[in-house]
Amino acid sequence: MGLAAIVVVFMNRNYKTSFWPGATDREVSTLWLMLGTAVGSVIIFWLLSRIRRVMKELAEMARERRKSDEAAAQARRAEELKRQEQRIDEKLKGALGDKNSQD
Repeated sequence: MGLAAIVVVFMNRNYKTSFWPGATDREVSTLWLMLGTAVGSVIIFWLLSRIRRVMKELAEMARERRKSDEAAAQARRAEELKRQEQRIDEKLKGALGDKNSQD
C-alpha cells in the first residue's frame, strides 16, 4: 500500500487543477485535492460507522426494554390470576361450608 501511495504521489506531482472549493480562479496541485478527498472520506466513514453503532445499540436497548416490560406485564398477570384463584377458592370453601352446615 505504501508503494502504491508513493507511485500515485510521484505520478501526480506535476498535475494542477482549477477546481478547489473557494478558489476557482487559481490552480492547485492535484495532490492536495486527493489528500482532501481521502481525509474527508475517512472522516465520513468514521462518522457513519459511529452513527450505525449507536443506532444498533439503541435498537438493542429498545428490545431489552420491551422484554422487561413484557416480563413485568406477565408477572402482573400471574399475580392477578393468583388473586382470582384465591378468591374462587375462598368462595368455594364458603359455599361448601354453608352447604355442610345446612346438612
